[in-house]
Amino acid sequence: MSVNDTSINKIESNILNSIQQLRKVAKERGIDGMLTVNKHTTFEHRAIQRVNQEKIKQQQNLESIVMRANNFCDDVTSENIDPDWLGAFMSMAKDISGLHMQTLWGQIFALELSHSGSFSVKSLRTLNQMTQREAQMFQVACNLSSQVGHDSNRKIVLNCQNNSKSFLLFNKPQFKSINLGRHKLPYSSFLTLSDLGLIHHNELEMVNLPLDKDLPISYGKETLTMKVKNRSSRMKYYRFTNIGDELAKLIPHESKGEYFAELTSHLHNAFHF
Repeated sequence: MSVNDTSINKIESNILNSIQQLRKVAKERGIDGMLTVNKHTTFEHRAIQRVNQEKIKQQQNLESIVMRANNFCDDVTSENIDPDWLGAFMSMAKDISGLHMQTLWGQIFALELSHSGSFSVKSLRTLNQMTQREAQMFQVACNLSSQVGHDSNRKIVLNCQNNSKSFLLFNKPQFKSINLGRHKLPYSSFLTLSDLGLIHHNELEMVNLPLDKDLPISYGKETLTMKVKNRSSRMKYYRFTNIGDELAKLIPHESKGEYFAELTSHLHNAFHF
């Protein structure tokens, strides 16, 4: 057999696999009537079957999410859940079939029952749009996030600067930002999360920090207490949006030692520990 024959056979095999996959999906979704040339049923009959199949699948999804929510519930006094929120939740949750995503939706349901208003409908819509791959990107971003000061908002610190000599042109310090790509958050992933409305697109800067007050920073279970070196000390960061902060509640933080070491090194540029 020649190389060309081998290539042709591979192409034919891929086409055959595609046909098999098409028929499998079409059968599962109840839209394979014309493929199977079924002369014993009408479009109307097949439409009714398809709708029934979808309703059964949606019922399975909702019951699976409720079962997972039950695992997160405790004996804390529950609050009355907003009926409009519940309607929006069920409308979106009924089509969540992935086990990992069902667990997240179960967590949301349980948290909303114990603390009404924990998740906005906007957050639900954002989560509903996210693919499994995007959820993994968000997990990475959460693992690189810190809480600075007494603000509960999450931030991804980029660099810390002490520009006390910046008025001297030739002594102007050069500050490199943390390379987030080295920590599995390349710029393309950041743009995706920004487009989803989870992280603000622009860099922000923390300036005019008080000299005489402690500034705590928390990274996972690690908490550092710092003081600024001088009035020119500043911190640059990406900030999570309100939606990002809400959804981050669902993500267990996994501390990354290499990233924390690099973060600490940057903090030393502008802060005393």
